[in-house]
Amino acid sequence: MNKTNAMVTCALLWLPASLAVGAVRQPWVTTDRTVDCSDYQTILKGVITPGMSDEQKAIALYDFYRRMVYHYQNLPESRDPIKCINVLGNTLCGSQATCMKGLLEAAGLKVRIVSHPGHTFYEVFYGGKWHGYDTMTNFYVFTRGPNRNVASFEELNQDPSLISDAVKEGRACPGICPCGDKPMAFAQPIKVLNYQVQGGDWSVKDYSLRLGEEIVRSWWPHGQPLPGSYRLGKDPGPIHTCGRRDEGNPPELLRFWQPYGIRGFGGVSVSYRHYFNGWMSYSPDLGRPELKAALASGELLVPVKCPYYISGTQLCLEADCPGEDDAVDISISVDGGKSYEGVFAAGQTGLREYRTSLGSTVIRPGRGRHEYQLRFALKGKAALKRFHLKTIFTHNAMASPHLMPGRNKVAVTVADPQALKAEPLTVMYRYKDAADWTGPIRTVEKAVPTSPFTFEVALPETEKLPQMQDLTLRCGELHWEPPAKVVPDKVVFDFSSPDSIAGWMGKASPEIKITHDGEGMVMAVAGKATYPQARCAPPVTDWSEFLNVVVEADNLGPQPQTLVLRVQSNNTNDQRSDVELVARPGRNVLRSALAALRKTKLNAVSNVYLMTYQVPEAGCKVRIRKIYLEPKKPL
Repeated sequence: MNKTNAMVTCALLWLPASLAVGAVRQPWVTTDRTVDCSDYQTILKGVITPGMSDEQKAIALYDFYRRMVYHYQNLPESRDPIKCINVLGNTLCGSQATCMKGLLEAAGLKVRIVSHPGHTFYEVFYGGKWHGYDTMTNFYVFTRGPNRNVASFEELNQDPSLISDAVKEGRACPGICPCGDKPMAFAQPIKVLNYQVQGGDWSVKDYSLRLGEEIVRSWWPHGQPLPGSYRLGKDPGPIHTCGRRDEGNPPELLRFWQPYGIRGFGGVSVSYRHYFNGWMSYSPDLGRPELKAALASGELLVPVKCPYYISGTQLCLEADCPGEDDAVDISISVDGGKSYEGVFAAGQTGLREYRTSLGSTVIRPGRGRHEYQLRFALKGKAALKRFHLKTIFTHNAMASPHLMPGRNKVAVTVADPQALKAEPLTVMYRYKDAADWTGPIRTVEKAVPTSPFTFEVALPETEKLPQMQDLTLRCGELHWEPPAKVVPDKVVFDFSSPDSIAGWMGKASPEIKITHDGEGMVMAVAGKATYPQARCAPPVTDWSEFLNVVVEADNLGPQPQTLVLRVQSNNTNDQRSDVELVARPGRNVLRSALAALRKTKLNAVSNVYLMTYQVPEAGCKVRIRKIYLEPKKPL
């Protein structure tokens, strides 16, 4: 059995019989104007053209990878080239070099990972010698002479003028080192490293759509980055922190990022490259015979398998509980059904609508999770009338099949074309035209009756690219789409009045002095201290319906000061979580995703601590104005 057929079989067997009926497996969209990033061979087919020299192949793959990936943070699977390109979209130098090793070796080239103190890059062997490249800083230079080629790092160490005069002599790569890195740092000895390319059975195409299910890949962040994939308290999620310096890149790269610039995002003037969200929504008709039979047995299992990193969940259900002892209990398994953890109980008397997240159990920080199983257990005479499950994920939209100016030939394929006879599939693009992306959102929607199915989309011929909004694949129709629930910010502590600090006064460390200066609660520490703290029981104890916790703070000192926000539940030490927030001198709005509070039961918050961490000899003084919760935004 080949790998593709094995994945199809595993995906089908993983579904309970009640949910496997009619599943459309491995639906996938490509265009003739973009690179299919699903595996090594499709990438090479889209990047390498017949007749290319080895150096042209190396540079073409270099440019492709730089378009897809920016520098930010290493994660456990960062050295898997296909996952890095499709899911992460960012990593650091050693992992970037290792990913390039995987791509180049797939193209038949010999590669080695090399480094000097503090940085790692790679060399490619062709033409009888090594040639040096660094995708992270955007660095390579050519040798001089009639047979010029990309120089090796040994050649650069022997003759630093190959670097210092490269721009003047027209031998530098386009847009060399746009983020402020020093090219001359490459003129030093290197050592060879033994970094290995990661890989496994995961495939970005390894998922199914059931009747009443859709997958939406968005070209925007929606406030749900994967916890553990970014710097809490500093960034809103993975982001290219060099911001506007991206404008120093070659125009042929910048044009792909420019439509998605967000002013002020993550504290940079313009963020062109950052994380992206998408979601899988499932809302079947519970009157279908196989689902009706499962509910009659008192239990319905709903497995979810997502090709991207799961970063959030939203569950809306309607349940009818005639008596006080009736309930629909909801639990989660992340080990294939071996064990379950209860996350919610719908047990109010009568027919009611409930909304909840599935908690932090589903989310695996840093090394994301791809699957889980939801269980509805009916107690007594309780009845589940309908539900809508949204599984939010992070992905790299730069690897998605976007539309280009002019004509685009779009192709949709599935693993089992026969399934389309029983289960209709719909594909939908939404985008805004170039050049300024201020016009209306345009929609192209097609029914997919066969596989492969192709159609054309014609866009205006413009120099700039369209601004993609999202790409949807839907099997049938969602049975229920609950209206978006608008939830305002919820203030936990407002320190505008002197009375507001009363609950904190007697619960502070001896080193910390709590006062009110007419504008907020002032926490002052006179000298060096490690963890001076104050705490208070919050008037708002259920934080489960919110996305972020925000601390408005003024650092009244001259140096940055780290604040630690500790949130405890049930007055139990093993149910407390800390997040670090860095307050720079002056006014700060410090934000952390509630998903980072992994040990805290967010529906039973009992104490909030504020700590000033590693206070220097000179002490510190911080004014806290407000602590509030931001709601989850409709996706």
